[in-house]
Amino acid sequence: MVLPFVPFPEDPSPLPSNPPVGEVSWTLPPTILTRFHWLTVFGNAHPVELEIGAGDGSFLIQYAARHPERNFLGIERLLGRLRKIDRKARRQGLSNVRGLRLEASYVLRWMIPPGSLTAVHVYFPDPWPKRRHWKRRLVNAEFPQLAALSLLPGGVVYLRTDHVEYAAQMVEVFEAAQQFTRCEAPAELLDVVTDFEADFRRQGIQTIQSAWRLAG
Repeated sequence: MVLPFVPFPEDPSPLPSNPPVGEVSWTLPPTILTRFHWLTVFGNAHPVELEIGAGDGSFLIQYAARHPERNFLGIERLLGRLRKIDRKARRQGLSNVRGLRLEASYVLRWMIPPGSLTAVHVYFPDPWPKRRHWKRRLVNAEFPQLAALSLLPGGVVYLRTDHVEYAAQMVEVFEAAQQFTRCEAPAELLDVVTDFEADFRRQGIQTIQSAWRLAG
């Protein structure tokens, strides 16, 4: 199985597009001006979940392996990390994982079909701790609206961070978005620990999590 990948336009070295004989390749849209067609991307009509900032796939691969009845798209800006996700997915024979290298807000606004995701996962995004950098944070005042655009009614945004102030901002912006209500994350989901989270636990740093359900 070859993990599809869309590089930035200036990237000179995309992942191979031709799979070895006997393996399956699903190709993501060749242009960033095209919305995804999930049946084409995954080859089935299973529910689709999105992870923003997938890193090296520590959450994505574990959770996809537990849920073959769901499809997962991971967005990650670093090419080396996407290659790790690719290798892990191939080793485990996961046909329900896809990867994309692109800006998350652009993907949510212009590439995800409206009302098509069952969940959005955002785990340990960069907190940009200096006040002058807060405008760079992923989960900002605009983010709930972008998530609402992409989610099915009843879909959920799952958040985790180790940064107390950023956690408070996450709660603030979602409470201000009237179409979301706070809900409980399933214990089975919380049991899937990212590499960042495992490191933080060893250091005695608490994970702060919240979940927000879209009305519908």
